[in-house]
Amino acid sequence: MEPVLLFLDIDGVVNTSVNSRSQLLGTYQGRDLYGSPSSMVKPFLSAVDRAKHIKPIWMSSGWREHSNVWNRWAGIAPWTVGYPISFEKGRYITGKYGKQLTLDELEDGKTISVLYHAGNASKIIWIEDGFPESALTWAKFDTRVHLINTIHPSDPLSLGIQSWNIDSILNALGIALAD
Repeated sequence: MEPVLLFLDIDGVVNTSVNSRSQLLGTYQGRDLYGSPSSMVKPFLSAVDRAKHIKPIWMSSGWREHSNVWNRWAGIAPWTVGYPISFEKGRYITGKYGKQLTLDELEDGKTISVLYHAGNASKIIWIEDGFPESALTWAKFDTRVHLINTIHPSDPLSLGIQSWNIDSILNALGIALAD
């Protein structure tokens, strides 16, 4: 199976306010952390974690270093936290892609971070609740990149990993939920 570098956002993807009640995910440095995952999230995270061909990287501007509380909640090993990156790394990427993409250090922070971590990966999947123009442009000229938007096309209130999109996400990643 072809190796996949997976970039996964949290808010709007695995954590959505449209799901029922908030639940305690765990604690970090003595603070309780709550989230609202759909029923698809825990089996999805477990399936990703089981897949030997997928290297998952958290790409969350809200959770940042707290991202792995989701792994503990799901009972899986911690993943790399890819956002944010250092100013120096961001400058390097901005210089490298400056002729192909218009990158703003603030507005395009996630795109810059994904570009940094992507390196020469053969297949890149980025799951996010809406993408900046820089990511859309990158995906147009780089055939390795597959963007998955978790905002429902006809119902913007239906977002995240849900029953309406789980099959297409699993198919793109080449995985299945456990029975």
